[in-house]
Amino acid sequence: MSTLTTIRPELLRLSQDQVGVLTPYFLILSGIILAILASVLKIFSPKWPVFILVIAACGAGVSESFRLLDQSPVLLFNGMMISDTYSNFFNILFLLAALFTSIISFRYLDREKLQHPEYFILLLFSALGMMLMASSLDLIVIFIALELMSIAVYVLVGFRRADRRSNEAAMKYFILGSAASAILLYGVALIYGATGHTQLKMIFTVMQIHPESTSPVFMLGAILVLIGFLFKVSCVPFHMWMPDVYEGAPIPVTGFMATGLKAAAFATLVRVFITMGYGRGLSEILQHRVHDLLWVSAVLTMGVGSFVGLTQTNLKRLLAYSSIGHSGYLLIGVIAGSKSDLSFAPGVFYLSIYAVMNLGVFIVLGLLSSRDDSGLNIHDLAGLSRRHPWIAFSLAVFILAMAGIPPTSGFVAKYLLFYSAIQADEIILTIIAVLCSAVSVYYYLRILVYMYMMEPMGSPRLLRVPLWTGFTVAAMVVFTIHMGILPAGLVDLARKAITSL
Repeated sequence: MSTLTTIRPELLRLSQDQVGVLTPYFLILSGIILAILASVLKIFSPKWPVFILVIAACGAGVSESFRLLDQSPVLLFNGMMISDTYSNFFNILFLLAALFTSIISFRYLDREKLQHPEYFILLLFSALGMMLMASSLDLIVIFIALELMSIAVYVLVGFRRADRRSNEAAMKYFILGSAASAILLYGVALIYGATGHTQLKMIFTVMQIHPESTSPVFMLGAILVLIGFLFKVSCVPFHMWMPDVYEGAPIPVTGFMATGLKAAAFATLVRVFITMGYGRGLSEILQHRVHDLLWVSAVLTMGVGSFVGLTQTNLKRLLAYSSIGHSGYLLIGVIAGSKSDLSFAPGVFYLSIYAVMNLGVFIVLGLLSSRDDSGLNIHDLAGLSRRHPWIAFSLAVFILAMAGIPPTSGFVAKYLLFYSAIQADEIILTIIAVLCSAVSVYYYLRILVYMYMMEPMGSPRLLRVPLWTGFTVAAMVVFTIHMGILPAGLVDLARKAITSL
């Protein structure tokens, strides 16, 4: 019997423990409902109430997720979801990304005359979808959560309704994203047809008891599901949408996509891999095919991200190719995770560090940009260190971290990732990754050259940094340097999260 026909109503009732571990999800859902109500009231302007509600919901969700980090795993809804250290670790990451994006968006929306309350509500909807993805143990729930996350972001990408580039980016992302979702859903349907289940643990059990269930139909379904995920994390050859979408979307939305969306897709991919027995019982033929697909995609992704990025002068497009390259490095963590003593922990650590430094870069770009996100050519950074030394220093720290230069956290993250790949006997892949990383250093250092060694062109404008934005950037700079010097705490937490799976 399939899981779709064995769910009994009494199994969907929640015990006290289950209600307790669902608190972060209830807090975000309550924040969404209250923000919607506040946005339609005509008594006062919804600008401040909606913003405060979103900030409060994210802050409360982060606090509750921290409290639940040491909680034993709790299955929910007949095994379709789980609350464990892994899901709560990523809940913190998603909600912090939404929190910081909301903070930097407030003045940005005022400047762009886009101050509409639905912006913050859509951010919360997307964060809720990410949280559900990271805690899902059922392919149907994963798909629903993925669509909840994606549809909100489709709208956010096109939020500058009067801007042709924003409209074009939203349309491209919507069409290609819908195609990827259809491919993923078709893969889920094939897996269900081959095994009679959509729950990950039940699929693994069926494969153990009936090896013949890993038929060509199942293999095709598994590969289609994998392709759907590779699109969401912009791996080659499914990366075509990313540069145009990054360039056309509002800067805070681009930062949110580069951190939250990528983290959600990779977190879900790792959970699916581990729960489905990747490296410990999955059909050998299927495992080899998945490994080869990931290996080729990782090499192509790192290559495209490194070499095509050399030709970019628009900073948003340059960071888009940088993000593509980092997706390739993250795939190394997935490939090596099943064979390395460190398991998937280096990939989780890398993902956390990448989210902080990438969001930090986009916050700084938001400060440097002019109306309609103009003024983001690499030449516009000329002389920035003389005009705004602290902004230049902050951007330099994030850029050095992305390049993997010590003593930043980016160096530690890459070291652990490459070390785990060597442990897994992926020597050729590691050599290619090091070479691509060395190539990408060129366009990262080019940014520093313009900031510190070039004279400004024309009459540069003076920047006004809002207090909360300045505090956010400073906190991220401290975190980036601190994790490069003392990374043990976050590494241990990443191991603990993986162990809980």
